[in-house]
Amino acid sequence: MLNKYKKMSVVAKASIWAFIASILQRGIVVLATPIFTRILTPGEFAQYSLYQSWYDIFIIFSTLNVFNYATYSAMKKYDEDREGFIATAQTLITGLCILCFAIYYIFHIFAGDIIGFPLPIIILMFFDILFFASFNLWAAKERYDFKYKLMTILSVIMGAVGPILGIILIHFISNKGYGRIYGVASINILIGLLIYIYNLKKSKNRFNKKYIKFIFAYCIPLIPHFLSSKLLTRFDRIMINDMCGAAEAGIYSLAYSLSLLMSIVNDSILKSFTPWTYQTIKDGNNLKSLKKNTNYMVLLVALANIILILFAPEAIRIFSTKEYYEAIYIIPSVSASVFFTFLFNVFANIEYYYSETKYVALASIMAAVSNVVLNFIFIKKYGYLAAGYTTLFSYILYAIGHYIFMRKVSKKYADGYNYYDNKTILIISFLFTAFSLAIIPFYKSMIIRYSIILILFIFLLLKHKKIINLIKDIG
Repeated sequence: MLNKYKKMSVVAKASIWAFIASILQRGIVVLATPIFTRILTPGEFAQYSLYQSWYDIFIIFSTLNVFNYATYSAMKKYDEDREGFIATAQTLITGLCILCFAIYYIFHIFAGDIIGFPLPIIILMFFDILFFASFNLWAAKERYDFKYKLMTILSVIMGAVGPILGIILIHFISNKGYGRIYGVASINILIGLLIYIYNLKKSKNRFNKKYIKFIFAYCIPLIPHFLSSKLLTRFDRIMINDMCGAAEAGIYSLAYSLSLLMSIVNDSILKSFTPWTYQTIKDGNNLKSLKKNTNYMVLLVALANIILILFAPEAIRIFSTKEYYEAIYIIPSVSASVFFTFLFNVFANIEYYYSETKYVALASIMAAVSNVVLNFIFIKKYGYLAAGYTTLFSYILYAIGHYIFMRKVSKKYADGYNYYDNKTILIISFLFTAFSLAIIPFYKSMIIRYSIILILFIFLLLKHKKIINLIKDIG
């Protein structure tokens, strides 16, 4: 294996280490969850989740998410001055962070702690945003140049040290929930500050109007998409905290944290599946295999999510205390949402391939608006457990929206050709959703659940060769 690794191209090695870094970062967060749920009350546990929710919204306006898409395009467009673009983008982000904080501070003077956090936490958040954005700008350039070693090391350090510091600080701070926030934010700020200084030293071209215009032209049209996506994934916790209380938000957050386990699986599959899809469409020689392999892939993701749903009671006992036990009734809907997240990405691949990104924003806005409206209606009426089902409905709507837009794109560029076996995908999706919700009454019957799990494992064992061949096909 070592010899095979040495013979790999730089691109292949970079992909492997990027995947490993992602797994370790997110895996450490999940593995740290049982510790935090045992030393924090549900209300304290919710504080970090709410911090992350507001962080994800503020970062859109404070950075324009320039490090996500625009930087990769700029690395190619401004190949002769990459360091200059990074330094200029960092200067712009610094200015935007100051501006956004000033606007927030004005509101704070008149309205107080309008988002539920005191001013020192908000100041910490903006420093966290600024320096973490600097790290991501540098990391985007490193990925583009396939320089993966230092980036992987720093990414893993940030992912591992944050929770460890949080656990330590919890014992020295009266507000334990803030201890976890300080732990994660401090390591982001420390490493990000070093990268911030490094980016400044690498180039004297720190404010180039041409680069500023490019960033605004590229990023501002994508703000509705970024904002809608974050509202869809984060705003339910904010609404639960305001409408039901911090304890309920903490229980809901735990269910979402466990869904990260399936997100890791889905993301790793998509990272291989997406470039393979593009190459298959480009070649045009093996489109039948695209349909067949997509069916297997969707079925595999559905089965993986079903296994988590079946193990929900055991997962909650391992990852938390009895205070969080109600989270088992949220996991089925949240895990089903993770499945539809995978599904809409499968459909969106066709839109991205043909560069029809305007449809991506439309689908995001449609799903986010429906989620906020439905949450307001049903959380008020039925309590926080309803949020899982309104989120599931919104993600189903999201997937349907991308399916419709995919068909539009196909008609425009490929004479309406069906790249996927849509009928089979629909049947899998329907059966998966029905099963996910039908299993809830049987959570108290271990015999029924374990019998279903045994049947699924026997099925996977019998089909393991097909699964391995599938992974080889898209690898």
